[in-house]
Amino acid sequence: MDASWMQVLRKAIKKNDSAMMHRHLWLSFLLFWQNALADDYASELDYYQKLPSVLSASRMSQPLSEAPNAMTVIDRQMIDASGFRNIADLFKLVPGMYVSYYKGSQPIVSYHGATDQYSRRMQVLIDGRSVYLPPMNTVDWADLPITIDDIERIEVIRGPAAASYGANSTQGVINIITMDAMNGKSASYVHGNKGINDASVRFGHRGDAYDYRMSIAYTADNGYDNLTSNPNGITGVSLLNNSYDSNQARMMNYRGSYHPDAANSYDLQFGFNHDIQGVGFSDKNPAPYQPMSTNGDPIHNLISRSGFLQGEWRHLLEDGSEFDLRYSHTQENQSEAFPVFLGGVYFPGPVFQALQTGRDQFEIQHTLSFQSDRLNYGANIHMDKIDGQSIMPPLSLAYTPSFTTRDYQAYAENEWRISQRLLLNSGGMYEKDWMGRERLSPRVALNYHLTPDNTFRAGISVAYRTPSIVETNLPAVQPGALFVPSAIPNAPGLMPEKMISREIGYIGQFATWDSTVDLRLFRDSLGDGIFYDKTAGSMANGFSAGYRGFEATLKTRPNEDIDLVVNFAHMDASSNGPGLLAAGYTVFKVASPMAVSGTNDILTASIPKNSASFLYSQRLSHQISLSWSYYFQSAMQPLDRNYIDFQPTQHRIDVRIAKYFHFRGGTSANVAFIVQNLLQRDAYTEYIASNLFNRRAFVKATLNW
Repeated sequence: MDASWMQVLRKAIKKNDSAMMHRHLWLSFLLFWQNALADDYASELDYYQKLPSVLSASRMSQPLSEAPNAMTVIDRQMIDASGFRNIADLFKLVPGMYVSYYKGSQPIVSYHGATDQYSRRMQVLIDGRSVYLPPMNTVDWADLPITIDDIERIEVIRGPAAASYGANSTQGVINIITMDAMNGKSASYVHGNKGINDASVRFGHRGDAYDYRMSIAYTADNGYDNLTSNPNGITGVSLLNNSYDSNQARMMNYRGSYHPDAANSYDLQFGFNHDIQGVGFSDKNPAPYQPMSTNGDPIHNLISRSGFLQGEWRHLLEDGSEFDLRYSHTQENQSEAFPVFLGGVYFPGPVFQALQTGRDQFEIQHTLSFQSDRLNYGANIHMDKIDGQSIMPPLSLAYTPSFTTRDYQAYAENEWRISQRLLLNSGGMYEKDWMGRERLSPRVALNYHLTPDNTFRAGISVAYRTPSIVETNLPAVQPGALFVPSAIPNAPGLMPEKMISREIGYIGQFATWDSTVDLRLFRDSLGDGIFYDKTAGSMANGFSAGYRGFEATLKTRPNEDIDLVVNFAHMDASSNGPGLLAAGYTVFKVASPMAVSGTNDILTASIPKNSASFLYSQRLSHQISLSWSYYFQSAMQPLDRNYIDFQPTQHRIDVRIAKYFHFRGGTSANVAFIVQNLLQRDAYTEYIASNLFNRRAFVKATLNW
């Protein structure tokens, strides 16, 4: 790295606010530099043999101890041991992650931030392809064209990563990495209570120059049990009836790789999903002449059809550098039709709403290696197309808004090995968003290897989140599950949200019990946060928040048959509470069980103060394995929900026991019995209070040949 690059980077950080950033960064740098010069190590090759390599943090393969961000890796063994059916549930194994459900088919996944229904601040990728879609810029977890069995592993960047992935990664990044090609065939079937009924078939082949894998699957369940009486002794507010939240999905996905020679490889993926979600609510005390209606969102089906295509060419140049060219297209079509009950009047004429959204993305990347550093740089453009339709006979409204937007990004990441002990990761992303605004998101991290098995990290970064189409064009009437944007913007002056994050981390490896410890201290500041101003009836900037706390992960293997993963997170949050109260958020502090005397800060209680997970797995014999897990979350009050949706402290225990069979000719099978929330007395409510998570039990049988 030359001096001019460092000078540009320092100016960019300073431009994004930074007396404090500058002071913290360079103080850490000087301290680490002083220690680094003390002595040199004779060998570098023995440093990183135990820790896994990660790809997502800087877009380059790095040992976990050299990544610029704290990261969690969920591997295939952890996925199997957890016993989860839903992909979103896997993030309960990430410290600081909040996982809940708006409906049985609509998960909420959030990290270090105000919990709301749409969780717009975390980027989600599948094999590097963004699954964020307009107009909400959020993830439809139920409509992903993969199942949990298609996943090889998941890399989670815990903290802002806009320097690598741009807008919508102000809280972090989830990169779901699917399995490569397989030899042979596999079939599985899952059956249990709550309407659980899944089936899948996978087949593939590995050849000299061409490999492929294809999966076909069906998943179904009846969603949550319905809570019929107000929880937590709350009175004066009606409980929404959530008796219709089933989900049925049919999907397929294909992945093929062609590698004609050592210098070239081509990867092709495509997939489809057809999903029917039960959505809407019926009121506990409905009108007698229309018992199935409530407000503007009665029970009905939301039908989704989605698909994707992704291609990549990877070329190894003669100088040893690597060139990547990628293209992806994602499409989602959603529709719903339902009667409404508005203003005390029932309208049988159905409201019809539809959204057709698509994204095309082109990206080019070049990765180079030098004697003491590595550099990758690239650029991408993504184009979004939104076509909406909303026909509301009761209100004599009909409109068909259409939008086309473009975002441009250019980025560079540099890994500079200053000495054998000290590594500097630096980089940034320049963006021009669909609103025409330009910005730079920088990141700098220092990794200091005190010993080959003990590494400290200090980092600072700036990230932005671009307003979504729905936020700038919020519809005046919002019935149903879809948000069809207004054709006319009502908040055209929205500014991007800005996150400044500071962290100190430690990763240690210990021979005792083959253990790894990951610790992180963080302090994040969110400015120009976008929220719904209830008094103005539109979205506005003005939400500011601070988050600080620590996270810890212990992975240990006492012997070759036992694996244990323990996660814990503690966080304190504060915000401009009085300003939000003036914007209409008064009911929270008046009646919520989380109300704290003498404070108006509604954010403090909207994030779990403490959370933990514990996953233990053991191979009892060559043919039997046992795993059990425990999940804890302290009480909280969702920020955008009424006080009846207060979530008490949660305790949950899951158990899985599996039997394995091996036959002649390479055929194998296994049968697993899973119980979720084993102790019925620990039944808990989710993001919506009527979502009652009772005990669930199911059997999964798999045959491989």
